[in-house]
Amino acid sequence: MPEQEQDEQQRRQQSDRGQMLLLVLIFYLTFFSESDAPALISTPYLSASERLGRQRAAHGILNSTNWGDFSPHAHKEGAPPWEEPKYLNITGFRESDGLAWADLDYFKDRCRQWSKHAYPPQEGGDEWAHGSAKRTWQNATGTVQGKWIRRQGSAVKHRDNFNLTAIAPGVNWMEGDVDWGWNVTGSHGTVVLRLEEDDTPDSWYRETPKDDKEQHTAGVAREISAVATFQDEETSAASFVMQLYGVHWPLQGSIILTTTSEKFAGIFGLPHLTPHAKFFETSQRLLNRTVDKTLREREHSRLLDTSNPWNPVIEGDFGGTLPRCEYIMYLQLHTLDHHYTDAKGLMDSSHSLVDDLERELRYPTGARNTKLPELQMSLVAWSPDCSYYLESKGLPLFPPADGQHLVGVKEEVLLSRVNYSLLVFTFVYAVQVMLLKGQIKESPTPSTLNRLSFWSMSMMLLADGLVFSASSAWSVSASDGFHSALLLTFVSFMSSAIGAGLLASIRGSEPERRARDTPPTTNTNTSNTTTATPTPPPPPTVPATTGILPPPVTAGPPRAPSPPIIIPSDQDIDAEIAENVAAGAGAVPGVGTTAAPTTTTTANNRPRTAQFAPVIFYFFLIILAIMVLTILSLSWPPRARAIFINTISLLYFSLWLPQIWRNARRNSRRSFSWGFLIGQSLCRLAPFAYFYLYDNNFLFVPSDYITFACLVAWVWAQLLTLIMQNFWEPRLGIPFPRGWMPEVWDYHRILRQDDIESGVVIGLELDSSSSASSSTVEGHDHKGLRERAKELKQRGMTLRNVDCAICREEMLVPVVMTGKPDPSWSMADMLERKSYMITPCRHMFHTKCLEQWFRKRLVCPICREDLQPL
Repeated sequence: MPEQEQDEQQRRQQSDRGQMLLLVLIFYLTFFSESDAPALISTPYLSASERLGRQRAAHGILNSTNWGDFSPHAHKEGAPPWEEPKYLNITGFRESDGLAWADLDYFKDRCRQWSKHAYPPQEGGDEWAHGSAKRTWQNATGTVQGKWIRRQGSAVKHRDNFNLTAIAPGVNWMEGDVDWGWNVTGSHGTVVLRLEEDDTPDSWYRETPKDDKEQHTAGVAREISAVATFQDEETSAASFVMQLYGVHWPLQGSIILTTTSEKFAGIFGLPHLTPHAKFFETSQRLLNRTVDKTLREREHSRLLDTSNPWNPVIEGDFGGTLPRCEYIMYLQLHTLDHHYTDAKGLMDSSHSLVDDLERELRYPTGARNTKLPELQMSLVAWSPDCSYYLESKGLPLFPPADGQHLVGVKEEVLLSRVNYSLLVFTFVYAVQVMLLKGQIKESPTPSTLNRLSFWSMSMMLLADGLVFSASSAWSVSASDGFHSALLLTFVSFMSSAIGAGLLASIRGSEPERRARDTPPTTNTNTSNTTTATPTPPPPPTVPATTGILPPPVTAGPPRAPSPPIIIPSDQDIDAEIAENVAAGAGAVPGVGTTAAPTTTTTANNRPRTAQFAPVIFYFFLIILAIMVLTILSLSWPPRARAIFINTISLLYFSLWLPQIWRNARRNSRRSFSWGFLIGQSLCRLAPFAYFYLYDNNFLFVPSDYITFACLVAWVWAQLLTLIMQNFWEPRLGIPFPRGWMPEVWDYHRILRQDDIESGVVIGLELDSSSSASSSTVEGHDHKGLRERAKELKQRGMTLRNVDCAICREEMLVPVVMTGKPDPSWSMADMLERKSYMITPCRHMFHTKCLEQWFRKRLVCPICREDLQPL
């Protein structure tokens, strides 16, 4: 039977480990896969040849058209043929597709207006002429965020206005009355842009100036992509994320991006969306080369890739496609701060400060000693099929208080902030590890561990597990900041491991849990032993030794010597008995070892590690659920997301509430050390302070001073309650109904003269003289002490002295006289009352002396009687 139970237990543990590994694999494949290809289990709605054929035809039109071939203005009666509207035979650019192309000229005018305001041209020159000086960042790779407002287009478009089957034949569009995705209906919101620019030689196009003329600002073009996250703050709509591809003209600081899907071939018609003929020319030549390279790679690939290389959907394509609003986005980089663009010879053609700054950012040498300018740009986004505009808020239409367009930092600065923040978090977790080690030293015995709350430590362990999971995923997926993330992963793992060890010790030291987890032993041979006739013991053998009388007839057989009873060092006999019973031995160590062997079965004889394994598994499930909800909350409305984050934070910072409850239930004043309580509170508030108070955090989370102040006040209220429990009463001011709390001994009870007469306290004798208090203080040459005795006498109390058996020092304690009511204790009286302790065996000691004694033994130092733990 025991072998079968062990085999069953091993199979159960292997099954649990297999389920955990399966969950980890599913979690990784679900949330850390960056592939945007269609799912393998879904059926592609377009074959590779069909999609490549359409893209090749669109690329041919891109290569053969000229500026002005796409002029979709409104039709005018009586206009000559050369003024008739012109369209392209590209998906989405045809007249039959029904897009609101009549607003294209207005979109281009808005682009020119934003560019003139952000990057004013030279006086007397062309509107795009800015000279040879570089006054904007040449590489726009970075992250920016800001506010936007919505403006309605000239036409109102609905789904019924489009024949999706005719626009994109062969695509399985979702049927029914479903709303289009990425449709913005609110009037205002926020946007976060993450731009990534390809600066390899193949992604460049540089025009060679003719006749030694100054190079045009649109003469250099480069590929760029962006991930845009739009949040509608007026409605309850969730945020959406899209990816756009386009061209950046670094000398001008202009960027135009577009989405590309099955119903809108934006990348192939992008040159016709530019605001100037020179921009059309350079972008067309750049895209002809880069698009052709991408298509040739797919045509010569051995694997049939049916995905869209310019797919705007981050999550991937699906068999049933949801129609979404398409976007054309124009960005204009602002000039650097005037400190970098003054007319002192720093921004001429021979020496560019912008190039020096970007070179120093990419290859730091320590030469930079000034603050870097921000990455700032204006935004105009237009949806030609949903017919509305999204424009960034800022000058000249809005005051700076309402917005400064899109503001952020370059990628190198952001990575530097991330690495620095991770190093600071690593230091914080290193302090947490030191605090955990110190607390383990402060709680070496089951009696001291029994004071700690299992749930308070569990909440801290859950938070450490979340940080470990997030940092480990970051270190695996991130190429930049790998070392900092790996260091944080290691320190958070150490904190989780040490915290799990302390949590296992706390769980094993709880007497109520030991009583529940240790069932009574059962004897399998009960029926046999009850029916059998007891065999009388054999007669004693008389040794053949002369001169010694035999024992009397009534004497029994000689009894074996009693084995010694070993008491544990911390005097926690209950824990020792529980361990012996769980191991199948006698309750008292050494007793029952000579009994007849019987077959016993123990239902719970697993080691402590096996008993704690389910707890770790539940922790893993909770951590997984919190991470999934957090990831899902990124797409929730701002209010719902804020409520979720603040609720999780409030629950997390309620970590000392279980300890307050345990102190009140056990009537215990001390639990965790004060260094651990204050240090852990500060360390766990530090990351939240970074995100709640610092506006330029690397996650671009908006600051919230009020919420953080509430969290700090909540933590401080819990610490204040623990302080009150320590210096006053653990149950002071906490209204518990009768029967909720077990009866416990009060070590700091009020002493009365009647108790002394009845001998409640040994060693504190009563003086029969009327001047007992004065004679007690007579030998103390202390004016303050005499005044204290006089004050106590007026309140119906007197001072008595008694010797502490531990330190052998004398202590003075206040005693209430006979017939006097219990006084209303002041702060000084409460502290004086906490200076002594009275045991149930009527002995009195200094509080510090007895607490230090309790750290090693739970017995009275005088009579060795078992005492209740604090």
